[in-house]
Amino acid sequence: MRPNSIAAIEKGLRALVLAFALASWSAVPAAAQDGWLKSGSFIGPHDLTMDLADSLTKMGGRMTAASNANVTVAGTVTDSSGPRAVTITVQSPGYLRYAEHGRAITFDGKHFTASSGGQLSTDDLRLVESLLAYFPDTVFLQLARQGSIRRVGNGFRADNGKAADYQGPWWTIYMFTPSAWEGLAPGQPLQQKIFIAIDEQTSLLSEVRAVDNSGRPDQMVMQTKVGKWFQQGTQWFPGTITRLENGHQVLQFQASQASAGTQVAPSSITIP
Repeated sequence: MRPNSIAAIEKGLRALVLAFALASWSAVPAAAQDGWLKSGSFIGPHDLTMDLADSLTKMGGRMTAASNANVTVAGTVTDSSGPRAVTITVQSPGYLRYAEHGRAITFDGKHFTASSGGQLSTDDLRLVESLLAYFPDTVFLQLARQGSIRRVGNGFRADNGKAADYQGPWWTIYMFTPSAWEGLAPGQPLQQKIFIAIDEQTSLLSEVRAVDNSGRPDQMVMQTKVGKWFQQGTQWFPGTITRLENGHQVLQFQASQASAGTQVAPSSITIP
């Protein structure tokens, strides 16, 4: 019987976040040179721990060469503005694009920019975090970059310990602290301390969690759930991405098609 429960993480989440700054645990470095990745533009064979490298391989081994460095997923997002068609693009070494009819939000390696101009709204930040920063390929690009990662343990369950006959999924949990990033302030997307859950049966990313204590009387736990993975050729893509804030769903993305291919000119991604 597996004793671990994700409820234990939720109960001690504030202490765990504080431990990122205070505890002197032995972290496994995701070491890097200047820029996004240690091995240059792509994830190299030694940029991830063996178990996380296995997870990337199960996805199809993307972001490891020019031939598979671009991922585009189209589908429908539903949030407070209603449902609409959108496209998500991720390209190594770190170009991101969220696009819907009439507007786009992009990341050029240093800055997030909205085609509408001005600062990103709260709804924009939700899209940026859950559909760009926590998109599986982006997570692995972050893990391969300089920072610290700690394997919390395995055998965690996803039901808060409520089901007497729980059959899964079981998770392996990691804590990741990114290195300082030129152009981004602490707490911004890609500069957040996160918990990462990997499904032990499929080896695929299942959930990313972060905590926001800034300017709030209480903390907000932000969950990005990744599910319904589907296969196209040798590649696996997330079929749904769902965002919850303190347990309440505020956003969902449903994929309709996806592809992985050769990298394109960065300007075609980063110009909103």
